[in-house]
Amino acid sequence: MYRSFVEEFLAIPVIGGQKTPSEKFAGAVDTFSIEAMMKDGRAVQAGTSHYLGTNFAAAFDIKYLDRENKQQYAHTTSWGVSTRLIGALIMVHGDDRGLALPPKVAPTQVIMIPIGPPKTREQVIARVDELYAELKAAGVRVRVDDRADLSPGWKFNEYEMRGVPLRLELGPRDMENGQAVLVSRISGEKRIVPQSDLVREVVRMLDEIQREMYEKAKAFRDENFITVDTLDEMKAFLEEKRGFVNAGWCGSDACEHQVKEETGATSRNIPFEPVAVKDRCLVCGEPAAHTVVFARAY
Repeated sequence: MYRSFVEEFLAIPVIGGQKTPSEKFAGAVDTFSIEAMMKDGRAVQAGTSHYLGTNFAAAFDIKYLDRENKQQYAHTTSWGVSTRLIGALIMVHGDDRGLALPPKVAPTQVIMIPIGPPKTREQVIARVDELYAELKAAGVRVRVDDRADLSPGWKFNEYEMRGVPLRLELGPRDMENGQAVLVSRISGEKRIVPQSDLVREVVRMLDEIQREMYEKAKAFRDENFITVDTLDEMKAFLEEKRGFVNAGWCGSDACEHQVKEETGATSRNIPFEPVAVKDRCLVCGEPAAHTVVFARAY
């Protein structure tokens, strides 16, 4: 569920897997996580779930009656995502122009900006209001910025900084031609569309932006995600570049600790779907018990 939400709504690709014993939640039997890569190559633990067995039930005396009418300690779980997802959203998609918000979670999906001289202002705003009503009725989260004391260029920059996915411009010439201009926050692409098809084109473009944001973030992660055989290879990569490292691990705490001491990276998880299965530990060279993702993390 976490992975589905983070990938499909926040457009952040994640790696799902199980934490190593040293990285699991204290008192848990098993901990599972989704790990996301930020633009500086560091990892954020975007969400976790824990199987606690009966450890916490025993500590807090949480019992139930089983089918034989005997008291048993409950098996409990713990689940958590937090406001760190907002930080991850900013760090994965943001750029030098400011925020970049995926359409599915953007508070404002479309900002409408009337353009033109004062003499045509009333007519343009009247048409903007009509198109606004059509978009609103279609379920689009849309706003109009008709402030007369600010230039269109100033508004363009403001809403790019705020991360609004789609800008809609409408001026006197657009009204004459029965068209509107749509501009993507992500690609900067300008698309001139007929006003008669505006709702359909807006919805289509929002879907494209959502998909493009995920694909862009995934491409970045893939470009900065390598597989290594040895600790020296891992050290060289992290000294020269940034990102995630896929490697074999024998299962010993000593080898895991050595990786952290020499590189500053920790095991993020044992991925359910490793990019490549490794058969030797990167530290000692013994047979690998697991393939693990390592990274420096927040």
